[in-house]
Amino acid sequence: MSKQSPPASSDVVPAEAFGKSVGADSVFVYAKMQELHELLKRAIAERTLAAVTGKPGLGKTTAVRAYTGGLPSNQYRVLYFGQDQDGTGLLQRFAQALGLKPRHFRNQLPMQISQALMDNVQEGGKKVVAVVDEAHWLDVRTLEDLRLLTNNEFDTSSPLSIILLGQQALRMLLKDPALEALDQRLRYRFSLEGFSLQETEDYIRHRLTGIGASADVFTDEAIQKIFDASEGVPREINNLCALTLMKAQVAGANRADGKLVKQVVNQRELS
Repeated sequence: MSKQSPPASSDVVPAEAFGKSVGADSVFVYAKMQELHELLKRAIAERTLAAVTGKPGLGKTTAVRAYTGGLPSNQYRVLYFGQDQDGTGLLQRFAQALGLKPRHFRNQLPMQISQALMDNVQEGGKKVVAVVDEAHWLDVRTLEDLRLLTNNEFDTSSPLSIILLGQQALRMLLKDPALEALDQRLRYRFSLEGFSLQETEDYIRHRLTGIGASADVFTDEAIQKIFDASEGVPREINNLCALTLMKAQVAGANRADGKLVKQVVNQRELS
């Protein structure tokens, strides 16, 4: 039998398999995400505040969008805000999202938004869900303004649900004495964690089969090394997988083994 030639580079899974673009129907669902979705379901049903925290790259935004994106559009209005370090900008965008012309002065914006939210409830409008990403960047005054937006009818009901997303610094920020009322009102809190080894393996195979590739492109040893280096953080898993696939393509290999992953990890540590 003649010796087989190395597989052509076209046989290698493209690194884009681990890119940022992930459709709502192809999001990897695992135990922690299911737990988070149950928490979001309750928070939104009760029109209350919730906080989701975790270190960068864990997929907080993806997990929350996966849930809120499935809410019936004829019943819910989901507003997304992110990376607002300036409270005035956030409140102005909040007002605009409600179809308002933002007031000129910063201290007038919370009342303007609050009145619009209460009018929406009285008129039987869609339930409003506000997702505030990167909330750890917000100042104490803005976080307190957000809390006040949930007050209505002498604190017996709320005109909207607010979901705060942030890094671990948000948990520390909420301990500020000036935010005691917000801290007490946060009925639901969730700390997202990285994947286990098994979840890492399932995630990698999920991303591969999602583009029609073989689930076995990465060897068991490669997956173990990816897990060790990434600590189960999805963003780091994506980075390592993409770089390893690029190396495999250059080498003309149709499988990614532990040796290739080790080379990628070493190069990243030296850069």
